[in-house]
Amino acid sequence: AVQPGRVARLYGFRGLAREPREAAAAGDIVAVAGIPEATVGETLADPARPEALPGIAVSQPTVTMTFRVNDSPFAGSEGRYVTSRHLRARLEREVLADVALDVEPTDSPDALRVSGRGLLHLGILIENMRREGYELAVSRPAVVLHEAEGRRLEPCEELTLDVPEASVGAVMEALGARRAELADMRPEGAGRVRLTYEVPTRT
Repeated sequence: AVQPGRVARLYGFRGLAREPREAAAAGDIVAVAGIPEATVGETLADPARPEALPGIAVSQPTVTMTFRVNDSPFAGSEGRYVTSRHLRARLEREVLADVALDVEPTDSPDALRVSGRGLLHLGILIENMRREGYELAVSRPAVVLHEAEGRRLEPCEELTLDVPEASVGAVMEALGARRAELADMRPEGAGRVRLTYEVPTRT
């Protein structure tokens, strides 16, 4: 849908400094003020030619956790924002800027299911919220499974290792125990070997 808007200010960047600009050309990185409804993946265009660019393809979430209000005996001792209303508002703001994040309601009004691209992705979000004064409890992470053509599929990650030839056997044994599958193995010279594996996210 096309929505009208007006750019109030346009800023370019010189190093780390931001400076006002009158115009921007192809390849410029700019910041735009005055259109609060704009989110990641949307196109700002001339009203006379409102042609949208192709949308951004985002990979599906691989890990999910439940974020809930801290109901432990020490609740309220470490944060300023402790209610479900605070938690929901903060996550709704995060979704506007992070296209790889997915937030869904649960059966409990005090909990939300948060899915992301991995433990690091969700871990950074949790740490940022903690530093901002949010107090919350989180569940153990769980892998997001998908159904396709009658089969249950789980996410995998690509692991590339550059190891000495003498260590190949030990590395293969350790990864085999984690149900990793060897996709490629090639010598790199100077006594080193490059191994490429597909590893289930849950391991």
